[in-house]
Amino acid sequence: MNSIRKLIKFLIDIFLLNLSLTISIFLKYDQVQLTDRNINFFIYYNLSFCIIYFILKIYNNSWRFSGISEYTTLITLSVSTTLLSYMIRAFLKLDTKSSLYFEAFIIFTFLLILSRFLMFLTRMKGIIKKDLNQENVLIYGAGESGVLLVKESSINPNFPYRIIGFLDDNPNKIGGKVYGLKVFGGLDKVKEVVEKKDISKIIISMPSVSQNKISNILKEINKIEGLSAKILPNVDNLIEEGNLTTQLRNIKLEDLLGRDEIKINTKEVFDFIQDKIIFVTGGGGSIGSELINQIAKYNPKKIINIEINENASYLMELELKRKYPYLDYKTEIASVRDLQKLDMLFNKYRPDILFHAAAHKHVPLMENNPEEAIKNNIFGTKNIAECCLKYKLESVVLISTDKAVNPTNIMGATKRVCEMIFQKYSEKSTDTKFMAVRFGNVLGSNGSVIPIFSKLIEEGKNLTLTHKDIIRYFMTIPEAAQLVIEAATIGKGGEILILDMGEPIKIYDLAKNMIKLSGSTVGIDIVGLRPGEKLFEELLYDVNSSEKTSNNKIYITNMENEKVQVDIDDYYIILTNLIKENDIIGMRRTLANIIGTFKGRVE
Repeated sequence: MNSIRKLIKFLIDIFLLNLSLTISIFLKYDQVQLTDRNINFFIYYNLSFCIIYFILKIYNNSWRFSGISEYTTLITLSVSTTLLSYMIRAFLKLDTKSSLYFEAFIIFTFLLILSRFLMFLTRMKGIIKKDLNQENVLIYGAGESGVLLVKESSINPNFPYRIIGFLDDNPNKIGGKVYGLKVFGGLDKVKEVVEKKDISKIIISMPSVSQNKISNILKEINKIEGLSAKILPNVDNLIEEGNLTTQLRNIKLEDLLGRDEIKINTKEVFDFIQDKIIFVTGGGGSIGSELINQIAKYNPKKIINIEINENASYLMELELKRKYPYLDYKTEIASVRDLQKLDMLFNKYRPDILFHAAAHKHVPLMENNPEEAIKNNIFGTKNIAECCLKYKLESVVLISTDKAVNPTNIMGATKRVCEMIFQKYSEKSTDTKFMAVRFGNVLGSNGSVIPIFSKLIEEGKNLTLTHKDIIRYFMTIPEAAQLVIEAATIGKGGEILILDMGEPIKIYDLAKNMIKLSGSTVGIDIVGLRPGEKLFEELLYDVNSSEKTSNNKIYITNMENEKVQVDIDDYYIILTNLIKENDIIGMRRTLANIIGTFKGRVE
């Protein structure tokens, strides 16, 4: 759409140029004749225009926000085009009248500026607006994107805010004016300016700064009663996309966490993935789908998604075909419980690497359906490990969870058993590297509390929280997927790799901040802990046992440090019989016996 707009603007300017040339010839000769002299005049003037037009990148200029700088650029375009065309005339010794160039320059410059001014007037229609209903706002960031908002406010009759001025941490800007508005100061001046100028909202317009900087600004804003915030994201390609106010968004958890974009060893990952056949189980889920998206960037030979959910698989396939049209991607509808089907798929594709993300993960649901967690998580993982061993894959990565540490619920217990299964198969194999990657909650994942909070705030309903003191680690889905892939390149086999989740977050404080910064007045209802739910999560049994890796966000603990004291092979038949008998208590007791550190209920 943006390219079409640029083409239309270019064609309009070409039309104005040729109109100018036609008028100048008519004024000179009282008629328009198709002589060789006039044709050369048109050809070389148009050629000069195209060269200068693209050198100056006029197509990127905004017609909506025409001002002094834009008009200056247009004059530069007209002058440069005329001079270049005249130089071509002199070089080729053409007999075109010199005065024609001056007349064409005057007419063309006039038409260019007139076209932009008329566009500006159309945007000014209805500009007189009532200020009584407008909120007083400050823009944090006196840069290009902040100026665009100010321009928008001056031409858009429906702009909902009255911009009082700027905040900016650049000492060279403080005290001065940007686009006629004062820059009051930086972060240390927020409270003072807000109180003095009766500000109700701050718009953060700093698309290039770090997430940590955004987080610090939001923390300061959060200290001030009655003050909310919105964020203008990256404004690339937004100039021609309509009302900029529609681009303003509410505060997200990522903004509050202050986690900057991670850095991974791209070369190592590329060498690991390139020209390999990759299996991903559970590729329709939050982590699985992002893993596939990330893997696709590194030129794999083939990606096969093994997924039981046909709807998720279909949507995933549509997305990948759009983003990576040349990617060799296949979807195989299959359950990890079906060993026969898995064996057939392994034999068919002969994969090199497998990421095992398929699992039941919802804590309360698995508390009530332990047999399903055992069948899917434990036996499904055993089936995957068996096939990987048989077909001698290079690397196999289990997606685990912090809930596997000292588990208090069935979901966590079954995932801990999955880690133990990988330990067992790591001991059996000299060809295949079996490893597990353990991390906490991911933002926006299926069943995550954060999207639920956001939706409730949007609907104006109270947030529900299980406990006021509950604490969780958080990571973004892309961050988790990238680190899982790099962890796979680091692992040598037999390890649990732990992803650095940053500082734990108190969910109650998080909920309060989300409510306040969104400008909402909803409350928080405490409903009590759900079955199997922890107040806090752990990533390691013993932090001191972890080893640093080449990536400061990835740590290693050997599986033997996880106090495995039983042979998991002894329990498969027991669990199978308990499932047949629907013996829930027996399942719980058996999981407790296997793990040893199980802290959930067994009765």
